[in-house]
Amino acid sequence: MALTDTKRRYYDIGLQIEELLYSGVFKAGERLPSERELSERFETSRATIREAIIMLELKGLVTVRQGAGIFFINSPESVNQRSITPKSDVGPFELLQARQIIESNIAAFAATQIKFNELRELKQVLQMQENEINGNSEKFEELDQQFHRLISESTQNRVLISQASDMWSTVRTQNPLWNELNHQFLHEERLQSMWISDHKRILIALQKRSPEDAKEAVWQHIENSKQELLKIVNSDNAEQDSDDYFFALEYDADYIENH
Repeated sequence: MALTDTKRRYYDIGLQIEELLYSGVFKAGERLPSERELSERFETSRATIREAIIMLELKGLVTVRQGAGIFFINSPESVNQRSITPKSDVGPFELLQARQIIESNIAAFAATQIKFNELRELKQVLQMQENEINGNSEKFEELDQQFHRLISESTQNRVLISQASDMWSTVRTQNPLWNELNHQFLHEERLQSMWISDHKRILIALQKRSPEDAKEAVWQHIENSKQELLKIVNSDNAEQDSDDYFFALEYDADYIENH
């Protein structure tokens, strides 16, 4: 069976780019083709190219310089060959897209179902998470997961609970690409403080029993995560193509228009 049949597209593309580096097509310090050029070369979206570049960056092969491009920074002999093999066929951008659509609607329904003791538990988790800012990043991540899990559980709908849990476990906890990305880039104090502020807005919306506010708060929370991830791999000054938003912007526009 072909690699593209069993692995995520970004992983296959990442390996092909890596082969170009190893073969000497690019020298240490050289700038790689732009995201647009790579997407055309491999006949895939720029979103997929960005996921592939994340993989190569985490392996120590390339660096992304804001506004300057993607650069090959190591010789093959000096590369630390860490395994970034995905156990899931879902990449981080695709996950965020799914979470944005599904979890925002779960939160809207949760606002109509959540009980007082569940709100109190959410508040306690949020307070514990706030205490871990710039502290134990693994504990912060566990509490982050617990916060979102409690929201889905408050719906009392086993399908929604299972769906939310599966999205998290199959990618956030089992995918080496996401784990490396989360560990290296997404746990600085500024971002942790942002996530806490987002969670507070979600909690307030649930306390108000407002489906509209809860949906918008979760949507914006995940949008913030998506934008921070895009900053990490956005090497071009050019405007982003529509495929960078994984059709979520179309959904977002409809959402804004109707609210």
